[in-house]
Amino acid sequence: MTTTTRPDPEAEWWTTKDVAAYLGIAVAAVSSYRRRGQMPEPDKTIGTRTHLWKPARIIDWHGSRDRVGVGGRPRGSKAELAPVPAPEPDDLSRWVTHGRRPLYDSEWIKLYMTDVELPDGQRFEHHTVWMPTAAMTAVLNDALTHVLLMWRHRFVPDLWNWELPGGLVDADEEPAQTAAREIEEETGYRPRSIEHLVTFEPMIGMVSTPHHVFIARGAERIGEPTEKTEMQRMEWVPLTQVPALIAQGQVSNSGTLVALLHVLAISGPKAPYRS
Repeated sequence: MTTTTRPDPEAEWWTTKDVAAYLGIAVAAVSSYRRRGQMPEPDKTIGTRTHLWKPARIIDWHGSRDRVGVGGRPRGSKAELAPVPAPEPDDLSRWVTHGRRPLYDSEWIKLYMTDVELPDGQRFEHHTVWMPTAAMTAVLNDALTHVLLMWRHRFVPDLWNWELPGGLVDADEEPAQTAAREIEEETGYRPRSIEHLVTFEPMIGMVSTPHHVFIARGAERIGEPTEKTEMQRMEWVPLTQVPALIAQGQVSNSGTLVALLHVLAISGPKAPYRS
């Protein structure tokens, strides 16, 4: 999420939240830029999660960055400047973000009008949306022959479909922790192991909402689900039946589709997940 409170430039240290506030971007975006090497590395790290920067270092870096395009901000607004990585010489197709202004803001969804410039010089406002990061897991049985699916209703499209256990990543969690927690809460099973498969954006043209997909090899039943409103029932479905469920339109959730198709693509006697 973004914040309008600017951090103190005279402070000894800035946290990830302070850097995000200074740049006018989501906290998760700072971590993404750091992982891709597009911003200075932290000056200090406490434990494994708390990263600290000297304010002057961030301010100097941000002030020295190249920016593409000219012109003002959206009419009648005070758009926040968004960091844009300097394009490579042959990077001719990049859409450049000059700023954005909020239209609606909540913990579940944030709607913006974003000032964007196309490679041919066209510049206009484009609706963009932020939604929380999610994590879901394809839980396989110990024999790696069945996957645990939940039959549940989704009220927005008013449909029933098979889904994997999963949910939103809390602010103090890593996606793998969320995946394990959601499995226990929604199914009553504890995975024996969890491995990251892929991270994808389900609505990449307009919405930022990273989805982390995991695979769990084996699970132990530890009790009843604590989430009582998540599903009608759950079943260990043979992997051999999954293609038919998909073909019949019984799997509509994007994360579930990505995970199941990934598992099916690598299934077989020499499947990588059989390590």
